[in-house]
Amino acid sequence: MQDAPYKIYNASAGSGKTYTLAKEYLKIILSSDFNKNYRSILAITFTNKAVNEMKQRILGSLFAFGKMSDSNEIPSMLADISQELGIDLGTLRNRSRKVLKEILHNYAFFDVSTIDKFTHRLIRTFAKDLKLPQNFEVVLDTKLLLDEAIAKLINKAGTDAQLTKVLIDFALEKIDDDKSWDIALDLQKIGFLLFNENQAPHLKKLEEKDIDDFLDLKKELVLQIQSNESKILSWAKEILDIIEGNDLEFNNFKSSYFPKFIAKIASGDLNMDFNAGWKQNFESEPLYTKTCPQPIKDILDGLHPRFIGLFNEIKDHYNALSLVKNAYNNIVPLTVLSAIQQEIKTLERERDLLPISSFNSIISKEIKDQPAPFIYERIGEKYRHYFVDEFQDTSEMQWNNLIPLIGNAMESQDDQGKIGSLLLVGDAKQAIYRWRGGKAEQFLNLINLKENPFVFPPTTSNLPANYRSHEEVIKFNNDFFTVTSPFLENTVYNKLFVEGNNQNYNNKKGGLVQLSFIDVDESQEEDGEYCKLVMKTLEEVLEKNYSLKDVCILTRKKKHGILLADFLMQNNIPIISSETLLLNSNPKVRFLVNLLHFSLQPKEMERCYEILSFLSEELENRHQFINANMNKVSQLLMGTYGFNIDIIGQSSVYDGLEYAIKKFGMGDSSDAYITYFLDVVLEVEQKEGANTQAFLAYWDKKKDSLSITAPENVDAVQIMTVHKSKGLEFPIVIFPFANTNIYEEKDAKIWLPVNPISFAGFEEILINKKQEVVGYGPLAETIYNEEQHKLELDAFNLLYVALTRAIMGLYVISKKDLTTKGEHKPNYYSGLFIHYLKEKGIWEEAKTCYQFGNLEIQDEPFYTGDHQEKITHLCTYKERPEFRILTKAGALWDTQRGKALSKGNLLHYVMGLIETIEDIDGALDMLIRNGDLSHEDSLEMKQRINAIAEHPKLYAYFLKGSLIKNEQDILTKNGKVLRPDRLVIKGNKVTIIDYKTGKRNPVYHEQIYTYADALEAMGYEIENKILIYINEDIATDFIQ
Repeated sequence: MQDAPYKIYNASAGSGKTYTLAKEYLKIILSSDFNKNYRSILAITFTNKAVNEMKQRILGSLFAFGKMSDSNEIPSMLADISQELGIDLGTLRNRSRKVLKEILHNYAFFDVSTIDKFTHRLIRTFAKDLKLPQNFEVVLDTKLLLDEAIAKLINKAGTDAQLTKVLIDFALEKIDDDKSWDIALDLQKIGFLLFNENQAPHLKKLEEKDIDDFLDLKKELVLQIQSNESKILSWAKEILDIIEGNDLEFNNFKSSYFPKFIAKIASGDLNMDFNAGWKQNFESEPLYTKTCPQPIKDILDGLHPRFIGLFNEIKDHYNALSLVKNAYNNIVPLTVLSAIQQEIKTLERERDLLPISSFNSIISKEIKDQPAPFIYERIGEKYRHYFVDEFQDTSEMQWNNLIPLIGNAMESQDDQGKIGSLLLVGDAKQAIYRWRGGKAEQFLNLINLKENPFVFPPTTSNLPANYRSHEEVIKFNNDFFTVTSPFLENTVYNKLFVEGNNQNYNNKKGGLVQLSFIDVDESQEEDGEYCKLVMKTLEEVLEKNYSLKDVCILTRKKKHGILLADFLMQNNIPIISSETLLLNSNPKVRFLVNLLHFSLQPKEMERCYEILSFLSEELENRHQFINANMNKVSQLLMGTYGFNIDIIGQSSVYDGLEYAIKKFGMGDSSDAYITYFLDVVLEVEQKEGANTQAFLAYWDKKKDSLSITAPENVDAVQIMTVHKSKGLEFPIVIFPFANTNIYEEKDAKIWLPVNPISFAGFEEILINKKQEVVGYGPLAETIYNEEQHKLELDAFNLLYVALTRAIMGLYVISKKDLTTKGEHKPNYYSGLFIHYLKEKGIWEEAKTCYQFGNLEIQDEPFYTGDHQEKITHLCTYKERPEFRILTKAGALWDTQRGKALSKGNLLHYVMGLIETIEDIDGALDMLIRNGDLSHEDSLEMKQRINAIAEHPKLYAYFLKGSLIKNEQDILTKNGKVLRPDRLVIKGNKVTIIDYKTGKRNPVYHEQIYTYADALEAMGYEIENKILIYINEDIATDFIQ
C-alpha cells in the first residue's frame, strides 16, 4: 500500500529532521527491487551545507545497511524502514548494496540540490527561449552590480535633461533638509528593492510608469502639501480669533495646553503630535480646571463643540499632510528606479550577467506556465517524488514555481500505477529570513489547512522529541516560550509558540541554562561589561574540562561579534569568526595589496609606511628602520629582497603577486589566506582582465566581505551571528548582548494602497514606516500593525534559534533594563527574560544570575576531530623568460649561429610532441601547416629525429607499450617545479631522458640527478638516466 502522497512534518529544533528526511527518502528507493528509483526524486534544501549533510546521511545509511551482518546491531533507521515497508532486513540489506552502487556509478542523477541550483538548471535549459546567452554568469553579489549601475546613471547627468533635473532637484532638497547632497546612498537604498522578491508585486505596478508619471505625482503631492498646510494654519488662526473674540486668556484653559498648542501651529510650526493625554481626551474632558470661575466655564463649555470640530480638522489634515510628505520623501528615488533598472539590464547584456535574485522571477514569468511534461522533457528528468526541506524559508515565488511540477507528479500515475508524492519539512518558529523572501505564514497556512494547492489534503505530523539538547535545556525552552508567548499579539503566532513548543525529553539528563544580567547605565560601560562576563563564563566552562572548540558565542549583530573577537584575542583566547577569517585581516594579504598600490603610486607615503611596517615587524629598531627608508622603498625592496617593483607593473596581477610571494618567502609554507587571495585575484582577472587598477577597485569594494572558509576542528572559540548558526549545534552556547529591541528596524518602508484619482493614477505609494502611519487611516493602521506583528514573530524566532543551539550548556547574558518605575520593558529581550523570572516567582532585583540545572565536568573531549594533513608548501613562482627586441635582423636569421639555434630549439619542441616513432610524420605535418617549418627543412628535421628515435641505444624508448610523459611538471616537496624532457614509465620503473645542445657539461648530470631524486620520492624506481646531445651528430650519455 502506497504512503500518503502529501506529508508535512512540523520539525522543531533538534527533533531529528534530517533523520526523518533520509528515512522517507530511503523508503522510496528501497521499496522495490528496481534500483533506479532515486532518479525520480528531487530533494531540495537551502544551503550547500544542508545538501551535503543530507547526501551523507542517505549514502552513509545505505553503506551501513549494506555491510551489516546478522551479528551486528540493527541500525534504528533500518529497523524503522523494515517495519514501515513490511520488508525483511535481508532484502533491505541486498537492495541497499545495489542502490548504493547504482548511485555511485551514476552520481549525476542523485538529485539532492539547493533550490537555487535547481532553478539555475531550469533557466540554463530554457536560456535560448528566454533570449539569454548560453554562457551567462550568475551574479551573487548584487551590491556591486547596483553600485555600478547607479554610478553610470549619475554620470548621465548633463546629457539627459529630464533625468538631470530630477537628480539636481533631489540633491538640493537634501541640502535644504541639512543632509548630504550625495544622492548615491539614497539611490542605493531604493535600488535594493529591485533585488528583493518581497517587493516584486509592488514594483510590477510601476512597470508602465515613466519619469513624467512620477513628476506628475510629485506635482500632485506638492499641491496637497500646500493645501493641507494652508488649511491647518487657517483653522489654527480661527481658533485663536475665537479665543480673542471671547475675551479669553490662555490661562483660562487647563494648564494653557490647548491655546499654546494652537498658537505654535499658527506661528508656522507644523511639527506636532496628538499623543498627549489631554489631546486624546479632548472631546470628553472639560477645557478648564475646577477652580475656574463659573462665567469662564460657561463660555468654554459653549465653545467646546466648535473647538472639537476645528481640532479634529487640524488632526485629520495633519495626518493627510504627514502622509503626502512621507510619500514625497520617497518620490525622487522611486522616480529613477526604472532608470536604475535599465542601467542594470544594460550591464547584464554587455557582460552576460544574471543576478541570482532574478532566478525565481524569470521562472515565474517565462517557465512556470509551460506544461509540466514539456519542462520535464527539456531538463531531461521526470521527478515523481519531491522533498522540500526548511520550507519556512521558501519564498512565495519559489513555492509557486514548484507547485505545477509537484501537482503534475501527484495527479498522474507511473507505469506501476503509483502517483507521485511530496514531503515538506519545516518549523515556522525558525523562519528568520523574511528579508530574503522566507515567509513563516506560508508554512502555517499549509499546516492549518488555510491553503492547499493540491488535490490531496496533507497528512501533518509533529516530530515530538528533541534529540539534540540535554533535559534542562529542553525544559527551559519549553517553559520560557510558553510563558512569554502572550507578548505575540497575533493569535496565529501566539498559538505557534503555545502549542508548537512542548518538546519531549530524550535520554540525555542534566544540562545547564544560566541567565545573567549586567547592571550598567552608559553604553560604553555596557559593552565592556558584556565582554567581561563572556570571559568569566568562558573560564568557568574551561574549568569543567570543555575545550575552546566546544564553545560558540552567538550575537544578534555583527558589530558585537567584532567587539568580542577583539576582546578575546587581547586576552589570548583563540577564536574563529567571520572577521578573523577576512582576507583583509591577514597582514601578508594587506602587504601584497599595498605592493600593488605602490606599483601605481610609488610616492604615496601611506603605502610606503605600510610596506615598511610589515617588513620591520620583527625588528627592535622598527621606527628607525621606517624613518630611514621612507623615501627609498624601491631601492630597499631591490637591494634587500631582490624584488623589482617594475615587474608587478609589467605583469598580470596574478603573476606579479606570485613573483612577490616568492621574493618575500611567503610561499615556503601553507597559508590559507594567501591561497584564497590568489583565487580571488584569478577570478577577477578572468572577469575584468589583468589590470591592477581594476583589481584594486574591486578589492576596495569587497575587502570587508571576502573571507576564507572556517577550518574545522581547530581548538578555538567560534563567534557567529544567530542567522549563521541556524541548523548548527554546539556543546556550549554563550548568547551575550541579549537585549534586542523587538521592533528595531533600519530604513523600513511599506507600500500603502491609495486612491489613484488623488495620486496621479498611482495605486500604491512607498512610505517610510513609522508610528505616525497609524494616523493615515484604517487601512494604513492595519498594514502597520501587521508589519509590527511580523517583527514580533521574527524577533521571537531569532531568539528561539539562539536558545536551541546548545547541547549541554546555554549561557544567556542580558541587561537589567528597567523603567524608572522598576518595570521590565516588554519590547526588549531583557523584558522577556525578566518577565519569565517574575512569572516563575524567582526574580530578585538585586540578583544578577539565575541557574537552571548543572553543567557536569567533562571526562573526555566532546569533539575529537579528524586527522588533518598539513600542506607545507603554498605555490611556486616560475621565473619568466626575459624577452628582448633585437635591433638587427642578422643577429638571428642571417648568421650560421642563428640558424643553428633556431633549428635546435625547433627540434627540441618537436621531440616534445612525439611519444612513439609513429608520431613523427604527424608532428612535422602540423608544423608545416602552422607555417613554423618549410617542407624543405622538414626533410632535414625528419632525418635528425629518426637518428634519435632509431638510435640503437634509444630505439626501445620510442616504441609503444610504455607511458610517455613529455615535459611534465614535477612539484617537489620544497615547492620547486622540475620539468624533464621525457619520462618513459613501465610499471614502477622510469627512464629519464633529457635533450641538450652544445658540449657536455657536469651541470647536466646534477640536473638529471635532481629529476631522479624527485621521482624516487614519488615511489618510482629509476631504470636509466640518459642525456641526448643534439648537435650535427647525435650522442648519448647513460648516467649511473
